[in-house]
Amino acid sequence: MHDHILTSFNAALGSLREQVLTMSSMARKNLASAMRGLLERDTDLCNAAIAADQDVNELEKSIDRLGMQILLKFQPTAHDLRQVMGTIRVANNLERISDQASGIAKRARNINNLPEIAELKLIEPVYHLCARNLESSILAFSEADSEAAAKARLLDKELDAAEKAFDRSLLAVMEERQAPLEGYLHLIFVARFLERVGDHAKNICEDTIFIEKAEDVRFGKNKREETASPEGL
Repeated sequence: MHDHILTSFNAALGSLREQVLTMSSMARKNLASAMRGLLERDTDLCNAAIAADQDVNELEKSIDRLGMQILLKFQPTAHDLRQVMGTIRVANNLERISDQASGIAKRARNINNLPEIAELKLIEPVYHLCARNLESSILAFSEADSEAAAKARLLDKELDAAEKAFDRSLLAVMEERQAPLEGYLHLIFVARFLERVGDHAKNICEDTIFIEKAEDVRFGKNKREETASPEGL
């Protein structure tokens, strides 16, 4: 690219990344509001997370439009092209994360209308792992750090294991008790939403690696070994 075109491209790409980082803050806030609404039995926070999801959806549309404009105007190649395409993919994953936060908030509203569940506190470790993974993935993307992304990507296995353990614990409680099961079922869905947030955080790591190293690690040759050997963490 000529110098003046490169300057314009870099400004447009900077704007795109800035919007995505704004979106990441919104998605993280929505998730935190939904989980606080659950853990503190605060339905107002749940409602706020559900309402704010629409703002995230609108921002993703804006990012898509800007990304398309950049591709058509500058026709970037190599790393520049990967930056635009990868950044759009990160935005898509953030939109899905906000969707999961909205889903958690809706389940939390139902739980808040039921008698308190003693086992509610068991969801906290799952949430903390989820929030850690999301923060790590966004930081790796924001710093264009493929090594940090590769490390953060592996954190997903710990979250998956925690979600499965939570499921087992709740199912054991449900089998022992004759009490109404509705609240427990909602909690199991909350845990699954958190696990899906972790999946999208992992995708963000993979997008960062793709942008910086031109490697698609989603279906790499080590996929089977990674899945089979969680003790490698």
